[in-house]
Amino acid sequence: MTESKNFEEILEELRNLVENLELDEVSLESSVKNFEKGMGLIKKAENILTQAQKKIEVIEQSQNN
Repeated sequence: MTESKNFEEILEELRNLVENLELDEVSLESSVKNFEKGMGLIKKAENILTQAQKKIEVIEQSQNN
């Protein structure tokens, strides 16, 4: 089952990944996995922002008519 995260949860997870990547104790393999996971989270966050932007545009158009 895929868990659907909201924008704030995604940002928090990204912050945690960045903190882990900044640690010197993390292995290269772990860093690459974290980077890959982070890129996926960024894509999800961008999709959420795009959907929000579209909703705002619809609202603005309906207010202008």
